[in-house]
Amino acid sequence: MNLFPALVPRGRVSPPTFPATAGYTVARVSRRDIEVLMALCDLQRDRGRSPAADDRETSAGLLELMEALFDPPLRAWAWIARDGEAAVGYAAATVGFSLLERGYYLRLESLYVDPAHHGRDVEARLLASASATAAQLGCFAVQWQQGAGLPPLQLSGASIGDGRCGMLRLSTPTAS
Repeated sequence: MNLFPALVPRGRVSPPTFPATAGYTVARVSRRDIEVLMALCDLQRDRGRSPAADDRETSAGLLELMEALFDPPLRAWAWIARDGEAAVGYAAATVGFSLLERGYYLRLESLYVDPAHHGRDVEARLLASASATAAQLGCFAVQWQQGAGLPPLQLSGASIGDGRCGMLRLSTPTAS
């Protein structure tokens, strides 16, 4: 029995690909992208390294990640942004439930774009992919809490957070 029926895809639909400006594309992660996803995670971790991150084994949890991303019921989603064949960023999300709002929301766990590609709407395309998935799942919003050790997110000229924790909340249309 599935505890989260709204989160199980109804059919095997190909994940959408969102073209971005200047040859960028954003697509949902497939099994063959896992090594690329892990490399992007390592880049993000190295940029915002915190002492707590140094104490944990980084290879632990790969099997659990694969299960969460690909085995029904899905418990995690991830997208990779590419400039041609080169991976330049990623976003990853899980689903949370708000007791106060009595509904599911997509919790953006990570959003990273290589600094050389900032200011080219790659971040906005990754957020658009997350928002589209949230709407598909019937979530009422996308929420993102920036980690304390990460540089502030720059999105279309607006900074979310100031080096400490910041929160971004995007309302999305829900499928009722």
